Amino acid sequence: MDIIHTTGNTCINKLLDEEKDELFGSARNLYFKAGEGVVKKGASVHDLFLLKEGTVELILDEGREKQSLILLFAGEIIGVNCVYSTKYYRFSALALTDCEVLVLNYRVFSKLLTNNSGFSMSFIQYISMVNERFLNWHMNLTEKNSAGALAFLLCELEKSYGRSSFEIPLTRKDMARVIGFSRESVLKNLADFRKEGIVESEGRTIKILDADRLHDISTYG
Repeated sequence: MDIIHTTGNTCINKLLDEEKDELFGSARNLYFKAGEGVVKKGASVHDLFLLKEGTVELILDEGREKQSLILLFAGEIIGVNCVYSTKYYRFSALALTDCEVLVLNYRVFSKLLTNNSGFSMSFIQYISMVNERFLNWHMNLTEKNSAGALAFLLCELEKSYGRSSFEIPLTRKDMARVIGFSRESVLKNLADFRKEGIVESEGRTIKILDADRLHDISTYG
């Protein structure tokens, strides 16, 4: 079966107009600055957080150690895999950029799932996609060398932002933490990518010049 409902937004588009009015009419907007916490580990799961704008990192806090789980982009529901499985969030969500979040009412959302079978099926597909992407994210990072892991991250950012030139919402140190390698390896690999004409970079701005080559490094690195 083809995966159609790849984001929370496309899932919600299965609702009828009057159902959307009910859902959005009971929702509220929250705004977060880069560096602010959107969800805290251990907080009660009350509502659903639809990321309208910005980039968020899911983090597993273990004392002083912070393990990066995945990056989320506009259209995703933050922590959707916790909403109907546990009472508390098992991770934190950090705004990497300025973010706008639409807080969807849990009871209204649940009622619409019960009443609209098409919406319910699309939500199941969406959760399945989220789990698949989570697994692929970790497999692609843990099974690659440092160049392959960095290339994978850049390919994911390009795909999510929909353009070849973008600002990376991470410092070099944070990029290293996300891909599980040292800051020095990130700097070296970026320098190699520039030297080989694969990317241009200035500060946090990256322009991908040779997407095919970058994808090959991501796949085989």
